[in-house]
Amino acid sequence: MDEPRIDFIAELLRESEAADTVHAAEMNSLRADQMLSAVAVLEAQMADVNDLVDKEMKLLEEYRSNELARVDKKRSWLVFNLEGYARSTGEKTMRLPHGILKLRKGRDKVAVTAMEEFLKKAQALGFLRAIPESYTPDTQAVLAHIKRTGEVPPGVEFIPAETKFSYTTNGDSNGERQRDGEQTES
Repeated sequence: MDEPRIDFIAELLRESEAADTVHAAEMNSLRADQMLSAVAVLEAQMADVNDLVDKEMKLLEEYRSNELARVDKKRSWLVFNLEGYARSTGEKTMRLPHGILKLRKGRDKVAVTAMEEFLKKAQALGFLRAIPESYTPDTQAVLAHIKRTGEVPPGVEFIPAETKFSYTTNGDSNGERQRDGEQTES
């Protein structure tokens, strides 16, 4: 009689073990699904953080742009007044406690505005550079001629040099800072 009873217990243990294995597999897939759900929630939170930071960065860039424009408008007004003052004194360089104001004359220039008209006299006056199969105006020779004789050859426009204003401020954390102001004719 013991033998059928042992077979019965062994079979119950086998069935119980098989049920535990199935149950363990179900618990693992349930747990995996829960973990996957948690990953989705965390990824959504990460996306929200990125969206928030992008919006904040856009606001900061707009703030920077607006503030720089406002401050630059004030700076431009002050530089305009400094340039007017420098021009009114007639001095080329003014050393001040907080920086230097400078007026420097640029170079005179010429521009050939009517090539056909220019070419009629340019060869005789030596105002052409020979480049194989083409000719280009020698603007340096034309400029030297204008300065020497005062005569502007036909087809040429004389552009007088502009006086440029610049300033240097002292005491900046990076040392001196030099800025060129607006270019205006003297």
